[in-house]
Amino acid sequence: MPQVKYVGTCIKTDSISGVGLRWEPEQIRSVTAEVAERLLVFSDTWAREKQEILPAPGVDEPIGLAQEEKPVEEPLPVVDFHAMDKKAMVEYAARNYNERLDQRQNENIIRHKLIDLFARHHQVE
Repeated sequence: MPQVKYVGTCIKTDSISGVGLRWEPEQIRSVTAEVAERLLVFSDTWAREKQEILPAPGVDEPIGLAQEEKPVEEPLPVVDFHAMDKKAMVEYAARNYNERLDQRQNENIIRHKLIDLFARHHQVE
């Protein structure tokens, strides 16, 4: 397990994404290889420690990257447009999408326009 030494002269909280450790001058820490790789890029601030030190009591594992939270995906709403009549579809478009559909058009055309509105407003990325 690699050991990294902070060679700065003041207390620092690193700004490496996923690490965020507080370091004091001349402090040595055991870190994972991935964290060491990210820190050692900045050779003016961190250096690889050649000498092995024993970990502090109660510290079993090297410090690794923080786990990133996965964004929660919201499910698309389920709407049965084929069960709606023409009046219900026109009202749904006006209420949910602020669109006025032409009631003079036939039911299938209105249904397709409403499905298109739904697809544009609820695009999956």
